Amino acid sequence: MPLVEVFAREGQMPTFKASELTKFLEQLFGVEPGVCQVMMTSVKDIAPEPVYFSIRAKGTPPRIEKIKDLLAEMGKWLSNHGVPQGKVRIELFEPSQQNVHSWNASSRL
Repeated sequence: MPLVEVFAREGQMPTFKASELTKFLEQLFGVEPGVCQVMMTSVKDIAPEPVYFSIRAKGTPPRIEKIKDLLAEMGKWLSNHGVPQGKVRIELFEPSQQNVHSWNASSRL
């Protein structure tokens, strides 16, 4: 489950919608709709980069092998969607360490 947190100062928050980034990430990570979760949060201040993306995802062998390519593709997408500067951080975890519970949810998070 890719979980993506976007942090930016008010006024510097990317103008794309969370749903647009979600759709791109579903394709990039090869997951079904409803598995990826994106949260965009305005912060009072942030440094050194004006926009920061923090990603947690399962460390599956295919992802581990192509992690640099995934991050580069994300950087290109962000640049093409109005984010000229920022940082993307990804943390891959052992899949057996994840669990989730949802109720009345439309996603399979």
